[in-house]
Amino acid sequence: MRVPRQEPGGRIPRFKLVLEARFSICGTVPAETGLGRTIDMSSSGLRFRADRPLAVGLRLDVSIDWPVPLDGGVQLQLIVSGMVVRSNDTETAVRIERHEFRTRRMRPSVTVLQEVAS
Repeated sequence: MRVPRQEPGGRIPRFKLVLEARFSICGTVPAETGLGRTIDMSSSGLRFRADRPLAVGLRLDVSIDWPVPLDGGVQLQLIVSGMVVRSNDTETAVRIERHEFRTRRMRPSVTVLQEVAS
């Protein structure tokens, strides 16, 4: 996929991307985590709806299940690390400081066992 260059006026293009997200607040013990859904993303920022308001200045790690698998069907996760730069009751904006793709762990399937009466 080709990423467009900077738009006239210095704006970096944003891409609508609606995917499930999980976040953890860096530096909290035990780790404070939450859920959300992405709204859009650029090379330098991520905007998402979080399950609660997040304070400006917090450092987050956000994990997004990437929708396109690698060859062979290997699922990916995009991990974004950065700082909350804007937040209100429903939306949070993070300035991306680092990002990486990781292979996604396979979630164990749930097997329901039934007792057989003898």
